[in-house]
Amino acid sequence: MIFGDAGSSWCKVFEAGSGAVRLVPSREVKARGLSFDFGTGHSARSLSARFENDLVSLSRGALALVDEGDFTVLDLGSRDAKLVAFAGRRPVRLDWSVGCAAATGATLEMLGKFYAVDFSAVTVDDSYSQVTCGTYAVERIMDAVAAGESAADAIGRFIHGLARSSFDFAGRPSRLFLSGGFTLCPPYLAALARYTEVVPLGRTTPLAGLWAFAAEEDPSIGPIPDALRAKQCADDRS
Repeated sequence: MIFGDAGSSWCKVFEAGSGAVRLVPSREVKARGLSFDFGTGHSARSLSARFENDLVSLSRGALALVDEGDFTVLDLGSRDAKLVAFAGRRPVRLDWSVGCAAATGATLEMLGKFYAVDFSAVTVDDSYSQVTCGTYAVERIMDAVAAGESAADAIGRFIHGLARSSFDFAGRPSRLFLSGGFTLCPPYLAALARYTEVVPLGRTTPLAGLWAFAAEEDPSIGPIPDALRAKQCADDRS
């Protein structure tokens, strides 16, 4: 049984019985002939025997991975931001923002490559940029670099601004569970931690939700495997 979370930039693939989630560029999914028994994500609908809505998969995975009664999960990826909040383990808010988080992940990945910036070395301080849309961030960051600011500093200010925007979008909770690719971005985690306690879940929360759906239909597949609780995926760009 194969599970897939195919976003705009990256596809997370897990085959039951394997030891790790594979990370595949979404543009290569069809060329590799991948298809899923259970799928979710922007690019997975036509590839999945059973497709689940992104927010529904995220919600189900959050309930499977988090034991608390009242909690909020933000999933911030390449294309958008998704939010699920629970009170007494019942959903009280399911929200989706393309506008305030448009292409943020893709933008940072592109700018990091363009300027050869190591994100593990990017620091954040009290300064931040109000620009939260990736489309406008390109112009602002390039203008700042052209004016003499280092690319790392300009990107750091944007990341801090994005963290502030994320915190506001999430409703300013005292603790925020974080899902998606930004769980692997140290400066974003550092910036967000200025405003709330951050608990990274990794990139597999929607896949954990898909597993929970599959287990309802076939309990013999067992509990959610450790690979879907891992904080990192295996890079598979060969």
